[in-house]
Amino acid sequence: MGFLIGAGILVVCLLAAWLILRRPIRQIVEDVHVDHARLLFHQHREWLEARFITVLCQSDPALGKRWESGHWHDDVLWARDRQTRRLLALVCVHFDPRPFEFPNTNRHATAVFEFHKGRWWVEGKRFDEVRPDETVGKGQRYEPVALSEPHPRRVG
Repeated sequence: MGFLIGAGILVVCLLAAWLILRRPIRQIVEDVHVDHARLLFHQHREWLEARFITVLCQSDPALGKRWESGHWHDDVLWARDRQTRRLLALVCVHFDPRPFEFPNTNRHATAVFEFHKGRWWVEGKRFDEVRPDETVGKGQRYEPVALSEPHPRRVG
């Protein structure tokens, strides 16, 4: 009888430890995952942008041509999909005004790159007329990813 009580207490303690520690452990794993993904994104960014345009050209040549002439910003906004927990790289692209538009009109869009299974995927996902900072926030599907500062000893 004492063995059953001891086993029951052990199970309850393990369950409590799991409930308490799962979030911090997940956060640590996600932080390591983000650092690796950011490095890969920066190493392969030109290829990813070219692949993005190729995917768009395959679905709609006119749209692909428009994106090919777009001005890609250097800044990347890192976000996470709240539903899938996948890391996203959001890049702003602005386009020159089309004929018969006001010359001061800067049209913009957001290109979405998704990190999944250890590599970056390009599916041509985009948000037209939306900047990256407008796609993340409270109550939306995407949440911003807080980037950790590099450790001082690792900086060379």
